[in-house]
Amino acid sequence: MKKNLYVMISVVVSLPLIGCGSDTSADEDTAANVNNTTIVSDGTDGGTSSDSSENTAGEETSFALTSNVMQTGSSLPITYTCDGDSISPPLNWSGAPDNTTEYALVMHHIAAPDDVHWYWVMYNMTTDISSLQAGEIQGTLGTNGVNGLNEYAPPCSQGPGIKSYMFTLYALSDTPDLSNSLDVDRDTLLTAITDLTLASVELSVSYERGSTADLTRCQTIQQSVSVSGFNEHVGVTCDDDYAYISADTYPDHDLMNGIIGTNEQIPVPATNYDAPIKLTPQFASVLTTIDAAVGVAINGVPIYDYSSQGELDLYNYNADSDTYVTGQLDNCGGHAGRGDDYHYHVAPTCMITSMMNQGDDAIIGWGYDGYPLYGDNNPDSSEISEGDLDVCNGQIDDDFGYRYHTSTKPPYIIQCLVGEVDTAILPRVAPLTEDSTNSGARANLTPPQGGVDNLTHSIADDGSRTMTYSYSGNDYYVTYSPSSSQDYCYDFEQKTVSSGGNIETGTFCRDEQVDSSQQTELTTFKLEAWSDNWFAAYLGSELIVEDAVSINTERSFNAETATFTGSYPLQLNFILKDYKENDTGLEYIGESNQQMGDGGFIAQITDIVSNTIIAVSNSDWKCEVLHQAPLDKSCANEANPIAGVGACGFYSIEEPDDWKASSFNDAAWQQATEHSEADVSPKDGYDEITWHANAQLIWGTDLETDNTLICRVTISAP
Repeated sequence: MKKNLYVMISVVVSLPLIGCGSDTSADEDTAANVNNTTIVSDGTDGGTSSDSSENTAGEETSFALTSNVMQTGSSLPITYTCDGDSISPPLNWSGAPDNTTEYALVMHHIAAPDDVHWYWVMYNMTTDISSLQAGEIQGTLGTNGVNGLNEYAPPCSQGPGIKSYMFTLYALSDTPDLSNSLDVDRDTLLTAITDLTLASVELSVSYERGSTADLTRCQTIQQSVSVSGFNEHVGVTCDDDYAYISADTYPDHDLMNGIIGTNEQIPVPATNYDAPIKLTPQFASVLTTIDAAVGVAINGVPIYDYSSQGELDLYNYNADSDTYVTGQLDNCGGHAGRGDDYHYHVAPTCMITSMMNQGDDAIIGWGYDGYPLYGDNNPDSSEISEGDLDVCNGQIDDDFGYRYHTSTKPPYIIQCLVGEVDTAILPRVAPLTEDSTNSGARANLTPPQGGVDNLTHSIADDGSRTMTYSYSGNDYYVTYSPSSSQDYCYDFEQKTVSSGGNIETGTFCRDEQVDSSQQTELTTFKLEAWSDNWFAAYLGSELIVEDAVSINTERSFNAETATFTGSYPLQLNFILKDYKENDTGLEYIGESNQQMGDGGFIAQITDIVSNTIIAVSNSDWKCEVLHQAPLDKSCANEANPIAGVGACGFYSIEEPDDWKASSFNDAAWQQATEHSEADVSPKDGYDEITWHANAQLIWGTDLETDNTLICRVTISAP
């Protein structure tokens, strides 16, 4: 076996009084052609030389950052990306200034000018540390810019083309003051070390994701939501035919402000809106237009074509029905429709700005025919030329077959669907209907001619929403708050132009959400889970989430958070796996540390509507061991362990065909065994979740020899 070669390349730079606390990223094309660049600063405010500094800007330094798996200008190995093991790469450094007291580390990527993504922030690393092993944590982790967690976020670009990534190590003269920072992200850290940086050194690598990355279409759709940062409020579940993007259609960003051509509607949440996205898109023989949503943004907000209402003439643009031209849209590209439902008609600019992975390669939505929606540029950041987009505002895509785009000119966004779509199953937000008060307050609303002035929308701490505006010198308003007497109902008060300025009140509800005879009302849930080493979770047979860290190393530790929709009782099913090299059940076979692995799993499920933890992993769960090895633990001591021979016997069965069904009889299964933290020794990701006091680490009876399990739990309504 070839030995890994450590590459030690440094470029000595003597610069007068350069501060390194601001954005230290240089032009990436330049960085890609320089090996390790060292920048030296005296670490004092304003560039004044410090008597106590032993390494001033006038000195040379051989501060170097290296790795045994990559060098500047080379590729980032797939192991350290989301297509591999999703672990951080090994790094080594030397030659820091003599008065260095600690180090800080940042990994970032420049997606576009003024658009920096960061994947790794680590600080408080003392001077006795001069290297990091793969997946190792030293000092303190800051938050990454992908999911906001204190962990390494593996590069996972969704667009084609080579992407450059920069590792920057900072030598500091003192400990940065971060006492007032709840979350330490890249910008926070760089600001804190501005006057403490003695020197910094960079290592630049690149990575290009293959078009055949090992993701199913369901996982790709789930990932488009999670990497954008919307997965706390948007769920994605899949069956054999569709991925369902579930949300309440109410965005987190500012909304309704800037509208002139109001219809006097105000957005009201539409809980349990499930948007079906085809998993196997096929081009249709005819184009499809819909006088409703044609797709959904990754924040769960429906996407309409540019027109206000009625059937659309694809080949003859109509400015009179253009919601953008007629001033009907807010500053974010959306407005409230006739059902008091919020949706987009043009590019969702405020949503895009809030995305953790914002950039030209980021998917911002999905058409109902299963094809993705991108922004104004191609995923590789090249401009889209005049005539490249077809009548539906899309073009052929090498990875997905086809993709839609937003644009600054009409039709702005998806105008029609090129793929097959079953319009009969597409959701429409149910309009608000009045309860027994019969005031008629929300009926017959019509847009005031000529538009309104100074329309402002606000949300109060008590959950009430208010929209105020002026028309012909008079002030008007619509306000509502959640009803205290009925779920999914809202108490309105309004003074509208449509009502002649009269003050009206009434309680309004979404029909299907208050039907007491509806026994299968959908609810949104959050699953939080950690596993040593890997798990997959299902609602019935529908995949909720699969561990993002693949199980091809014993260092596969990860926590996952996913939202999903379902109705009580919930049938949750889990596949749990501990890493093993083969059927011996061993790790590091043939090495000095040959051993049996040990498993462990913990989970908790929250009802988001009531904000209540409704279930935790414990001995009430039923589990079945599918693979057990070795049957004699002395196998771990054999010089040449062979599966099925001698002490290295193993037990293996297939999972039952129908074990995920709620009707499956698991009476013969064993109760899950609860294990202590001391026995499991939970690692990366475990501490990122605040576990309920009753949540227990579970596995089979033997942490070492039970390698693969399936577990079930049925959760009744609280």
